[in-house]
Amino acid sequence: MSQFLGYVYSLIKKIRKKILVMCYSLSKMYRGGTSEIWNPCQDLFCSYPSAGHAVLILNTEFNLPPSILLNLWNQAKVRVTVDGGTSRWLSWLKSHHLDYEGVHPPDLITGDMDSLSKDVLDYFAQNQVTKVVKTPDQNNTDFTKALIELNNTCIAQNLQLESVFVIADTCGRFDQIIANINTLCKAPKILKKLKVYQVASNSITWLLPDGDHTIQIPSKLRKSNEWCALIPLKSPTYATTTGLKWNLNQSKLEFGGLVSTSNTYDGVSSAVTVSNDNTLIWSMGIETLLDGDKHKF
Repeated sequence: MSQFLGYVYSLIKKIRKKILVMCYSLSKMYRGGTSEIWNPCQDLFCSYPSAGHAVLILNTEFNLPPSILLNLWNQAKVRVTVDGGTSRWLSWLKSHHLDYEGVHPPDLITGDMDSLSKDVLDYFAQNQVTKVVKTPDQNNTDFTKALIELNNTCIAQNLQLESVFVIADTCGRFDQIIANINTLCKAPKILKKLKVYQVASNSITWLLPDGDHTIQIPSKLRKSNEWCALIPLKSPTYATTTGLKWNLNQSKLEFGGLVSTSNTYDGVSSAVTVSNDNTLIWSMGIETLLDGDKHKF
């Protein structure tokens, strides 16, 4: 009797999983589904980025190599420092003994200015390039308001961007880390189809909306078994992957259950594919790329 019940239970689980797969496929057909190719390392580590991008400096620690960060900054179509991020940017330049005359000034300084001294603001505002926009609204973070002002700038100047690189380390205050993730969730409503990447000192993080995704993985990261992670924002989220050491097969991701952190790559596939029915956080280590020649993947 117990064997029969075990068989029935197993059969029910299989049928349930097939129904979930069918529902997911039908829901994608109904929504039209999203299909995206992601390759932020291409722009981050190449001398001449292929797509138009903007750079935002937030008020957090950052420690990217000068050759990489300066190249990304100077090649950007729009450069933004956010409140105290303006002071951090100036301090970073001075700490690396960089002559500011050889570095493009910010196009925009924005925020509620509660973390920015008047001396630093005046230092940048004296040139004919930098625009200062104070955003006192306390219902949104400075990061969120900076994306709104970036969108306003693009509209006013008729600029076409494809991506935004937000320089901000994921360390320190937990509430601010979560607030930044919340802003990433708001970004599609503000910037429409622009891809927004949060770049820390050793990782890149962004959101995968429901749909099908292909993430290009540089060979250095695959060979060095760099870490990567898929974290659900909505519970539950069902996901299927290829290219990972521990792949998902219509697996249910949720807090209190399975969360795919500390994953890595299969070492063979040049890309990771992800199909998901709800938004996921994708985060990937890039430390191996920071150690060597930035032109070699």
